[in-house]
Amino acid sequence: MAKISEFRIGKGLTTRPSEKEEIWTKRYLEFTVKMPEQFTDKDLQDAILAAEYAIDNFLGQPATPATPQIPEFDPGLLMNRQGWKAKKKGDGTYESGSLSWGWDFADKFSKEIIQALERGPIEIDKYVFSLNKERTLVSVKKKKGE
Repeated sequence: MAKISEFRIGKGLTTRPSEKEEIWTKRYLEFTVKMPEQFTDKDLQDAILAAEYAIDNFLGQPATPATPQIPEFDPGLLMNRQGWKAKKKGDGTYESGSLSWGWDFADKFSKEIIQALERGPIEIDKYVFSLNKERTLVSVKKKKGE
């Protein structure tokens, strides 16, 4: 019979803050426990109970603002976007930008993308997307050293 060298235990909890809200909160925690070279069946059972206790404690705590809900969005919407702008021309139009360096007005993006960018710059592949302080422009540039 093979001896266990490590095990993984995970639990999740899905809750609805109130009957009025449509948004459900999902929380999940998983541990991987590595056992020492020499251990007994009791040591294994104690390790399982300790991991399960820690997970239950975490899930028993109410969700706090420290664990913010990050809006979901399709990163392809940023990566495959056409129409990035560059410098303004004398006639009031803009030169074409690219993923290496470009920008566009924030109102051209979905609410989910803007909400995600409000939390800070987003790195996708070798590019960094960000929102300016005034929340009016979304910019993209190549990561340094890429």
